[in-house]
Amino acid sequence: MKYNRKENINSIIVKSIAIISGIYGLFKTIYSIDSFTYFTVLSNILIIVVLFIFLMIDIKCYLTKKKRKVSNKLYVVKFFSTISITLTFLVFMFLLAPSFNGGLISAYLWCDGGSLCLHFITPLLAIVDFLAFDYDYKEGKYDAYYAIIPPLIYSVFIVILGQTGYRWGTMTAPYNFLNYSSQSGWFGFNPHLAADTTGIGVAYSMLVLSIIFTLIGKLFLYLKYKQLCLKK
Repeated sequence: MKYNRKENINSIIVKSIAIISGIYGLFKTIYSIDSFTYFTVLSNILIIVVLFIFLMIDIKCYLTKKKRKVSNKLYVVKFFSTISITLTFLVFMFLLAPSFNGGLISAYLWCDGGSLCLHFITPLLAIVDFLAFDYDYKEGKYDAYYAIIPPLIYSVFIVILGQTGYRWGTMTAPYNFLNYSSQSGWFGFNPHLAADTTGIGVAYSMLVLSIIFTLIGKLFLYLKYKQLCLKK
């Protein structure tokens, strides 16, 4: 495809707003070193870095009026970064925000709108950016499974941190589904849902999350394929 100036400008605008939103959200919500152990913060940092790299590429395209040329490996990184921020978007919207003290709106307005930026604006724009502007991404046979890379790395990071003695209250993880010190442990079952456990072992929780990540990845790649068909 030839260089498309309008599309190039739109891409720059979307990425710029997403990056500014993410930085503002991090600035407003990070309160201690503990904040860097949460998936929301880490997934936002990851997508901000990736979007900034692609923004620089887009700006170069605008200045040279040449079509974007990006390594497919970099597209893969952007793909699983987008899946990660998508999960942040969905989990907060459907699980965390509705149970927030004060209701759904208060959950997003928390920290002077920083929560809105991290959980809605930046994720949504990152999704739009991936689906609308990354048509040069050539899907590989196993790309959908790359979506589980961030959560697996994150889980290993949390387990190692927990083993060093780091604690989140009384838990060995910041989220109850990773809390391997609960009665459910790694492979157990506990029929009573509580603040420190989901009722199933951490291994099963990770399996479920891996499946969810993979399915979201397959959906995104399907939408990407449909977009490419429309471009031709």
